[in-house]
Amino acid sequence: MDHELIEMLKNFIEKNSRKIDLQFDPSHESKLPIDPYSKSYQEKKRTAHYLLLVASIDEGNVVGKADNARKLIVNLYKHFDEKLFEITDESLLDKVLDNISLPLSRLKRKIPEILVSVNRFVDKKANGDLIKYSKEFHTPSDFVSQLGKNIVRMGKNKSSTRKKAWMYMRWMVRDYPDLRIFDHFSPKELFIPLDKNVARVAICCGEICCKKALNWRDVVKVTKFARRLYPNDPAKIDYPFFILGKKLLEKNKGKPLNKQTLKNLLRELL
Repeated sequence: MDHELIEMLKNFIEKNSRKIDLQFDPSHESKLPIDPYSKSYQEKKRTAHYLLLVASIDEGNVVGKADNARKLIVNLYKHFDEKLFEITDESLLDKVLDNISLPLSRLKRKIPEILVSVNRFVDKKANGDLIKYSKEFHTPSDFVSQLGKNIVRMGKNKSSTRKKAWMYMRWMVRDYPDLRIFDHFSPKELFIPLDKNVARVAICCGEICCKKALNWRDVVKVTKFARRLYPNDPAKIDYPFFILGKKLLEKNKGKPLNKQTLKNLLRELL
């Protein structure tokens, strides 16, 4: 283990681990129709549903940039108001989607199907209350399995990284700056929502190999690494690594992903 690199990573994580995720940062330009840090049970229930809608489409092939997921759901809420949580007719969403000017990705036509599957899941499986429903499960993994089985593109395939589902669970289970809405789950049982940005850092650290498609084995390896750094809160590395991975892409295009590349970048950022 490269102790110098580990110390540099920990310093970067500590420096950035209090940053609020852009999907529910109250200071972001696109104003949310929820209060993510509210203590009210009813508002927490709305937030859990609302952010599941956001997480379900937060995928490069669907919306492009992560910021588009937030903006799209904000725009849909402006149009439908509280009915957004009840829509199970894809055609209603299809019509509005055409009038929203966002640079979405090649699978944007899947968005109505995805969002409708979220609403059906919340209504039929969770009886309108994701917080109460979550308490039927002993571990975050059990709950994630239900998301995968019931929500389109949320990780039904066992070889999937289930990135969106574990991102959602990070929001719901971790303490501030995340929301701790599902407070009976332990943060130590979370897996890393592995995407290409986080993967770049893990590749530099020698934890996974450089490849086109990530899989569940990669998630397990990166999570084991995270648990060595933070045994009780492995997902603490997620958002800082997301930021670091984006910086690696910006500053090191064409350069190899290795420990020295990462050290050089960390020296610039710390």
